[in-house]
Amino acid sequence: MLSLTAGSPPLPAFIVFPVMMAYLALMLVIAMRSRASTGFLVITFAMRLAMSAQPRFSFSSSPAGLSWNALASVLVVLVGCLLLRRSRAVPLVLVPLAPLGLVIVASLLLNKDVPGGIESFVKYAYLATIILTAYDAFVTDGPGKVLSRLLFTFTLPLTLQAASIVLHIAKATESDGSASYIGGYNHEASFSIILLTGLLAGLLHPTLRSRYKLAVAAVCVGGVLAANYRTAIIAAGPLLLGLLLSTAMAAVPPRQRGVAGILGFLLILSAVPIIPHLAGDRFDTITTLASEPEVLTKTPDEFRKLDRAIMSGRLYLWSQYIDAWRHGSKRQHVLGYGANSWEGRYRYYAHNTLISTLYELGTLGVAAMLLLWLWMFTIALSTSGPTRITLVLAHLGFIVLNMATMPLWMIEGLLFYGLLCGFTVYSRLNRPVRERPVANVLRPHPV
Repeated sequence: MLSLTAGSPPLPAFIVFPVMMAYLALMLVIAMRSRASTGFLVITFAMRLAMSAQPRFSFSSSPAGLSWNALASVLVVLVGCLLLRRSRAVPLVLVPLAPLGLVIVASLLLNKDVPGGIESFVKYAYLATIILTAYDAFVTDGPGKVLSRLLFTFTLPLTLQAASIVLHIAKATESDGSASYIGGYNHEASFSIILLTGLLAGLLHPTLRSRYKLAVAAVCVGGVLAANYRTAIIAAGPLLLGLLLSTAMAAVPPRQRGVAGILGFLLILSAVPIIPHLAGDRFDTITTLASEPEVLTKTPDEFRKLDRAIMSGRLYLWSQYIDAWRHGSKRQHVLGYGANSWEGRYRYYAHNTLISTLYELGTLGVAAMLLLWLWMFTIALSTSGPTRITLVLAHLGFIVLNMATMPLWMIEGLLFYGLLCGFTVYSRLNRPVRERPVANVLRPHPV
């Protein structure tokens, strides 16, 4: 019998306890056999995925007064800073993050919301730590070894999800009450982002054979489908597109890869109209939005009852945030109401990073956020090698994800983007040097 609850139903202790003990032992062995930066990444990922699997514990208060989640984030930043090396990656990472930090501080001073500002500042310090530590690990151990170890960290969520499917223990999604199998994790959004991160680690692996990458993709995408979070399903599209294109191009001679890539892209593009028919009514709201684009410009008072259901209520929610920003002072138009200021004022977060940033940090915050995304996307475009197309499409997928949820608000999203940006910066600064033919002027030409 299916157990479907509005909250996140926990799995039985006789399953969770042995699985968790085996997982922690495995992670300790892997970390101890790794160098400092790689071991730190493994422990950071494993700790977050384990804590997320126990939301009733991780969201409770620690003796320090912070939640266990917040305390773990602070410890990651402090320990990570001690391990970081001076490298060429530091300015490439800190330059796009610095404007965002300055806007957070300015908004804090304007709105006098110290706790929210500090929490947001620590969050982006966490992101910077993951990016730079990932870069150091890739330089020290090579991306293949690092990503192989990180792939093992995703065995916990996949195992717990499999148990929830077998036992028919599901959470009701907030949008329509349909079943979401997330293995006792807090929310289908954060759980789906965890699996997207596992998918990313598999696709970026430089030495993993195509059939194994396809296997990783099948497992992770199957998990996202079982989690039943539409935004993540859409965001997985660019990642899968990159996998299919890189696989097709690797199967043909180098001289024909450009043509093969174009043909593969056109073939995949031709299949896009079929997707809505295969997905059924889960994506009908997108069709509704395309037929009634004027709903995007409505104020909250102009929304009809039927309009409020479009995109699981996201459009109505967005209009509330934008309308509140419009009615703010001129200073708040520029610097917003303060980081995390939505908490206590709205029931749900904005489900759109740019709209939430507009409300919290104003137009300067939106400009700083766009700078970060475009900076990293441009670096991805400047890379070379077989992973370039995967990197570019992964950044596009992350931007798509931000349009209907807020991965940067979740630690799981920071791990995804941190790993992606760390690999992007590594690929840019460690491009293979092509040997140029040099004419031998000393050797006489044969007669």
